Amino acid sequence: MQRPNVLIVTAHDTGRFVEPYGVATVETPHLNRLAAEGVRFNAYTTAPQCSPSRASLTTGRYPHANGTMGLTHGEHRWDLDSRERTIPQILRTAGYRSGHWGVEHAARNPWRIGNDFYFEGRDIASIIAGMAAFIDADPECPFVVQIGLTETHRVSDHGFGGSPFDARGITVPAYLRDAPDTRADLADFQGCVNRADAHLGQILKVLEGRELLDGTLVLFVSDHGIAFPRAKCTLYDPGIEISLIARLPGTPLSGGVAPSGMASIMDVVPTLIGLTGAEAPADLHGASLLPLAAGASPGHAELLVEKTYHSYYDPMRGIRTDDWKYIRNFEAGLGVEVPADVAGGGAYRDVAGRLEPSVHAPAELYDLGSDPNEQSNLAGHAEYARIEAELEAKLAQWMHESRDPLLDGPVASPFYRRVVHGLLG
Repeated sequence: MQRPNVLIVTAHDTGRFVEPYGVATVETPHLNRLAAEGVRFNAYTTAPQCSPSRASLTTGRYPHANGTMGLTHGEHRWDLDSRERTIPQILRTAGYRSGHWGVEHAARNPWRIGNDFYFEGRDIASIIAGMAAFIDADPECPFVVQIGLTETHRVSDHGFGGSPFDARGITVPAYLRDAPDTRADLADFQGCVNRADAHLGQILKVLEGRELLDGTLVLFVSDHGIAFPRAKCTLYDPGIEISLIARLPGTPLSGGVAPSGMASIMDVVPTLIGLTGAEAPADLHGASLLPLAAGASPGHAELLVEKTYHSYYDPMRGIRTDDWKYIRNFEAGLGVEVPADVAGGGAYRDVAGRLEPSVHAPAELYDLGSDPNEQSNLAGHAEYARIEAELEAKLAQWMHESRDPLLDGPVASPFYRRVVHGLLG
């Protein structure tokens, strides 16, 4: 087939809280359609925070390798290494033009990502109009369009925009308390999930109206887990599990399949390279999704995940297999980080003072089969010593092979480096 156009829609803090992943109390008909006609992956991010996960999406590499180990905005100041290549830069080698509308958040300066056009506005009507004009400007050239939705990030009052939805009931994740403030918070969140899906429908309508939908790879991805306690900013599954749904008729990314093998957010770049013939950068850490979708690959046997900075320095590294999760914490501190936007929400009020673990253990080991909510830490138990040692060895090997700077000592933040430079001249 001809080189496909590419549309990537990224949702903010949405995890898998959508109908195709089994959440029946929201209404996401457009995502349902993509999943029914495409492929729904069992996917995970590399990091449970916005900028590091998005940096992995656009580079196909781990945050500690691409440089974005924390947030890029304000005084956080993390940024991609100058040598890193991004989706627009990679696809340019195959003749693509590129545009981005809405939330970007993978680099300190959004223009560093290398798009031909960038619009930072968040209003969906302006995004739709700009996207349509960009597509129409050069219909002979294949395009990669990326749209970063504001939804479902919490807004200034720590809610989700004030349009609660509970007509189908409320889905209360098992790691939260089923209590009034939590239910109200989740109803607000469910309304925001519905809005995100409605925005997706408007975006797809642009392609349908131009008879471009079936010749375009449509990829919907969430950056990391939902903005609730024990999810966002943690390496527990609710923090790292993401939606990843792809549709492209005439390829393995079709047919309504849902392979059980694990996929990574870093697999998007190799997939794009496989579909477009673009030049592959060296040292990609992901793998193409096409063999997994076609049933020719079992997916990743293990996934490596990380956090270094978010609200504060909280370095941890983890490994997830189908059956086990192992986390190594590198500093003492709060057992569960609750970022400021989550701390202002109703769900946090219901669990305040009850979150476990209350402080970091040096290591955490969870049997995902019998303990899917990761409540019982088996690290240090003699009967699990062999499994713990094997996972720890794999984690250490990964850190060495990927040149994790954490092995050289505490990682200094850009803020720290800037202050010290100012003090010392």
